[in-house]
Amino acid sequence: MTLSDLANLAQIIVALAVIASLIFVGLQIRQNTKSAKSSTLQLNADHWLNYFSIISDPKFTDIYAKGSLGSDDLDQNQFRQFFLLCRATFMGMENQHYQFQHGLLDSDTYAGYRVTVREQILAFPGIRAMWRLVRHSYGADFVAFMDKQIADAPVHQDSAFRKWKELVVIQKSR
Repeated sequence: MTLSDLANLAQIIVALAVIASLIFVGLQIRQNTKSAKSSTLQLNADHWLNYFSIISDPKFTDIYAKGSLGSDDLDQNQFRQFFLLCRATFMGMENQHYQFQHGLLDSDTYAGYRVTVREQILAFPGIRAMWRLVRHSYGADFVAFMDKQIADAPVHQDSAFRKWKELVVIQKSR
């Protein structure tokens, strides 16, 4: 075997090594992407769990309920608390929206999020009013998303509690 043959063989080996390295890097990137998406989903779940724990605290439950419904008997201090709860809600929603935009949340997860936003958050007149009050402090893309969700969702006309009780009666009769 000549020196030229050895050089050619070495080039082939180097080319194969480069291809193997690229395959390895591709697999690593894929694994890192899965890990990042998993972490993002977990952080979102943690955020909403903490948030719902806060608003279910007896100190805030009535304030959140009154504010959400736009009750006339919300005093100035309660309004401040409701304002901060809504800001926390909107910040969490904005975060989740942009994570989807950047490919960190899958379509199914985001679809469930949009339903929750429309039916359980933005369907309340007090929250809609708060959005109108603070929407100028958010990015244009998120504002467009929120405005569309509000336009597509009717305002709650019936109590979720009453609907739940009706469903319990139906389930018990089966």
